[in-house]
Amino acid sequence: MNSNQHETPFLTNLIKARDAHEYSFHMPGHKFLPDKNPLMSSLAGALIFEADLNEISPGIDYLHAAKGALLEAQRLQAEAVGASRSYFLINGSTVGNQASMLAAVHDGQTVIVPRAAHRSVYGGLILSGANPVYVPPVYHPQVEFPLAVAVDTVRELLRKHADAKAVQITSPNYYGYLSDVGGLARLAHEHGIPLLVDEAHGAHLPYHPDLPSSAIQVGADLVVQSAHKTLGALTQAALMHLNGSLIDPAHLQHILALMQSSSPSSLLIGSLDAARQQMALNGRELLTNAIQLSKYAREGIRTIGSLWCYGDELIGEYGIFAHDPTKLVIRVSDTGMNGQTFAAHLAQEHNIFGEFVDPKHIICSITIADDQQRVDYLLNALRTVAAKGTQMAAKAAAPTLVAPELPQMVINPRQANFAATRTVPFSKAIGEVCAEQIMPYPPGIPMLLPGEQIDVNMVDYLRYVKGQGVSIVGPEDTSLETVRVIAR
Repeated sequence: MNSNQHETPFLTNLIKARDAHEYSFHMPGHKFLPDKNPLMSSLAGALIFEADLNEISPGIDYLHAAKGALLEAQRLQAEAVGASRSYFLINGSTVGNQASMLAAVHDGQTVIVPRAAHRSVYGGLILSGANPVYVPPVYHPQVEFPLAVAVDTVRELLRKHADAKAVQITSPNYYGYLSDVGGLARLAHEHGIPLLVDEAHGAHLPYHPDLPSSAIQVGADLVVQSAHKTLGALTQAALMHLNGSLIDPAHLQHILALMQSSSPSSLLIGSLDAARQQMALNGRELLTNAIQLSKYAREGIRTIGSLWCYGDELIGEYGIFAHDPTKLVIRVSDTGMNGQTFAAHLAQEHNIFGEFVDPKHIICSITIADDQQRVDYLLNALRTVAAKGTQMAAKAAAPTLVAPELPQMVINPRQANFAATRTVPFSKAIGEVCAEQIMPYPPGIPMLLPGEQIDVNMVDYLRYVKGQGVSIVGPEDTSLETVRVIAR
């Protein structure tokens, strides 16, 4: 790796500009004077104002017309992870996923997408006008969530939809499980199309050999990472990495300029520069500690009788290719509490907040910021809360209703997004075309998306899950008494 990885070209210029204490007669309105906003100064300190500089200040390179320090910072980022090009994102992985879709497909073209995708991917479908072909979710029988996308499933979809222009997947997901990204990349390339990867939860993967390979390292064409999720960047700071020749870098740069703020935050950009330097120089050491702490935590959790923490034992089935050990998927349902109740005890009694909660699990993330004391505090809190539960007596399982097959897409998401709509009683919506997203949460997988036809099985199923106390997110009327549909 180039010895220049110790440098932080953008951040260094930002510090110099801050220390110059210019007399500003330009934006921002606070003029870098913290005493003009005492409430924010009390929250974040004076330096947040003094460093909130922009491209008008000398030495601050502009995100959308980078000429010097920012170009070099992005070059160093690409070098650090082995990408052809890297781009700094100041609108999070959300803008990265949307830009990926726009760079790869456009109006009327077909793209293969998992049904269990982040909502930003669905936003990309609306913006691009592409026609999605969904990878049906295959729920893992223990975790009860689709943890990966199988290569053979995508192969079959590409056989049926030979006109597909791209494949998009999420890997890893909230649960820390990865698909065979290398196999999917090879499959996509056999068809002459790019693989787009939402790797928001995997920004740390390139920096340690004992972690699963990053999508960048195994042939994906566009990879989006949230540097704020697992590295040290500020919230909303993210990265996009480009490899290969299937995506035009000039076109991608144009899309990013269209979609990102024209007033980019130098604080976010500087934090990306700093996070890259830290990981390039010290990432292996920092992540070795995080991996060891994760192993210690997982083993500790497994000694608590009513808890279990999943790990590598799930690899090899249901499309699962690898596991990120820094994600602790903790099954709490054997305590007699569901995930939400268990998480509430952790929050109210121990001030602990996990990454994600579902009916059976809480998911905790171990990062480079954690240490032995913090992990011991988590383990002690888990023991205390688990002891409050009572073993559930064996009893017959409550009758369940199997989720129906994915609904038929009548018009694509973009067409549905801009169509005229009307509101009808949900009980009378059979045969109508849905105009909004309807998603039981958890698990957070859309059952209906704009442009899809509502049938009787879907109505029955959504009534059933609503009756089980599952929250419905997405529609205007979350009680599901009514639903918006495409106007006839």
